[in-house]
Amino acid sequence: MITFSIIIPFQSKDPYRIKALQVVMNYYKTLFPNTDIIIASNGSDHYSKSSAINKAVKKTNTEYIAIIDADILCPKNTMLSGLKLLESFPLILPYNNVCDLYRHMSEVLYDKPNYSLSTSMLHGKNRHNKKSVPVGGINLIKKTCFIKIKGFDERFIGWGGEDDAFVAACDTICGPHKRLTGDIYHLWHPPKKAKTNPFYSNNHRIVSEYFLAYYKKEEMMKILSKRKGI
Repeated sequence: MITFSIIIPFQSKDPYRIKALQVVMNYYKTLFPNTDIIIASNGSDHYSKSSAINKAVKKTNTEYIAIIDADILCPKNTMLSGLKLLESFPLILPYNNVCDLYRHMSEVLYDKPNYSLSTSMLHGKNRHNKKSVPVGGINLIKKTCFIKIKGFDERFIGWGGEDDAFVAACDTICGPHKRLTGDIYHLWHPPKKAKTNPFYSNNHRIVSEYFLAYYKKEEMMKILSKRKGI
């Protein structure tokens, strides 16, 4: 039996996002009843996903950690396969396609948040082509690697860019990640684009630093040396 912790970053007053969190919490509690699930919220007016996740990781007692967005459902077998691969890779991205659930299907789930859900019953629209798959949504990572790269960069405020910077640091310092084939499912809620974040320009500048240092270990270490450890 693989032991791991689940961290779900969340901070929102939007009723649809709150309902999505309830569905996601019930889904993972049902799949993994003996796994600790930590909601990562920093309580600040300007939410920092990075800071919230770093604080949550400090509370974990397991070597393997799943960091999952509050609107993402990942099939059980895919997660278990990914967790097993952490023996050989520092970071697993357990999908190569994001399926956006239709609004009506998501609302059915919102009306029955305690429903015993199987991802085989879900359907929606594929978001990306195979050449532009994101790196966020769900990350499976070794805690030792997370600590080695000092977690997420807390200079990021709000949402946007932190996932890309995190994976760039992990790939460069700990070794390349492994991506699995398969779908993850994104619950519908009113969209909120990263560009509406008042800190978007600052976040974009920071993530650009990481992209310039990608696979350049010495340059990446310079970036990490300016940050606090978790």
